Amino acid sequence: MYQAEYKGINSFLRDACRLLLKEGICRDTRGMKCYELPEPFMFKISDPTARLVTIAERKWYAPLSYGESLWLAAGRNDMEYINLYGSNLKNFSDNYETMRGGYGPRLRHFNGSPIDYDVRQMREVLPMEVDQFRYVVECFKKDESTRQAIINIGDPIKDCFDEVGNLKVTKDIPCTRILHFMKDSKEKKLNLIVSMRSNDLIWGASAVNIFNFTLMQEYFSAILGMEIGCYYHIANNFHYYENKRKMVEAIAAVDEVEDTHFEYNKSFHSLEDFDKLIYELSKEEKKMRLDRDNYKYHSFSDSFIQDWYNVLYHKITKKKTDFINPSMNLVII
Repeated sequence: MYQAEYKGINSFLRDACRLLLKEGICRDTRGMKCYELPEPFMFKISDPTARLVTIAERKWYAPLSYGESLWLAAGRNDMEYINLYGSNLKNFSDNYETMRGGYGPRLRHFNGSPIDYDVRQMREVLPMEVDQFRYVVECFKKDESTRQAIINIGDPIKDCFDEVGNLKVTKDIPCTRILHFMKDSKEKKLNLIVSMRSNDLIWGASAVNIFNFTLMQEYFSAILGMEIGCYYHIANNFHYYENKRKMVEAIAAVDEVEDTHFEYNKSFHSLEDFDKLIYELSKEEKKMRLDRDNYKYHSFSDSFIQDWYNVLYHKITKKKTDFINPSMNLVII
């Protein structure tokens, strides 16, 4: 098993590229050459707020990460929304209308039905649905040192077999399996442990996964009244594909990287307050998409949400704005 510790995402990315180039074993998968570590990879990120990829060779696309994070927090899996931020994602949709394995409904509307999720706008939780965000909050209300605050992404009744009992044929089986929130045993800090069955370094880990989950860790810390702890990531299969080899080599050759800490002052301290802001953000995002030319800039009461909005505003309207986190100017051009 491979183990490592990094301050932030940039040091992780550079060293993970070096590790894969040194230890990666080539095999054919789905008609492509793939280089993978022969054993699971577990790593720790000590500063989850250092999540902005500023290594130029990676060509990181911030709007996808922020856009997908809103998609998840709002509990949605509609392609109409996410196609704007990641056009390649349509290749993983079975019906081109929803992302069958999209995490949003699994986070906010988990149910026991064999019918695939279809949530195209932020809405209230229905009977027989489980909001796993609320479950995490309630676990910590009951016991600050709980070990039960786990979110399940895998959904066996939907993911394993079809209606006649054959293995499910689909373009999209979720790679992430569980998110486990735990209070640090020494301090009042919120740690997050993420377990993945499979993880692509370029398209997954460095593009959206670490960003999505550390952002989630940050807003849950505010909701639960804790400081931000450490982030732990377990990838049972860690890999990259041949068509990204030149990028991996270029990133591995970078001499120095910088992981910059930045923590927002947050006005929300409950899931209810957070959801109100996410609803407001979702509403403004839709207004921008539908009427970009006439849209007027919107100010939020919370700096964390404001910068989240600023990224989407820059993406959709093509207009510049001032970011609260100065490091955002390095990744939004």
